[in-house]
Amino acid sequence: MTIYHLMTWMNSGTHQKLEAEVSHLVKDVIQVEDFNIKDLDGFSVRKSLHMLDNNGRKGTITFPDDWREIDITIEIPTRSKEDSSRSFSIPGFHYHLLVAVIRSTFANIQASAYHLFPFQHMWKDPLDDHQEHIFNELYTSDSW
Repeated sequence: MTIYHLMTWMNSGTHQKLEAEVSHLVKDVIQVEDFNIKDLDGFSVRKSLHMLDNNGRKGTITFPDDWREIDITIEIPTRSKEDSSRSFSIPGFHYHLLVAVIRSTFANIQASAYHLFPFQHMWKDPLDDHQEHIFNELYTSDSW
């Protein structure tokens, strides 16, 4: 019955979930050693997101995969050239090194399906054999 519920969930909603997402849910969430079904008693997505948003420096939320945390200050320009910019502080900004993201992405088993090289999607008219370039994805465009 568990698999039936999982597959029904996968095919529900306005956007069907990708097979890889469902596999990730099962292997990396449900089947991990420290997963405890009792932790989900009374679970609320809204409440959990609110806790993450308002965590600040009060809790012990840790992020996997080498996420880093830093306090940053950015300068926000004003509408007038005469006025100086205003500083805006962001405590606890989380970021990931770009090279690490790229390495992790290409280590994924689905990386072999990525479109890394441009190609043209052509349609050939069966009546007179003329061809037309079909523009439906960025990687099939001349700009790629």
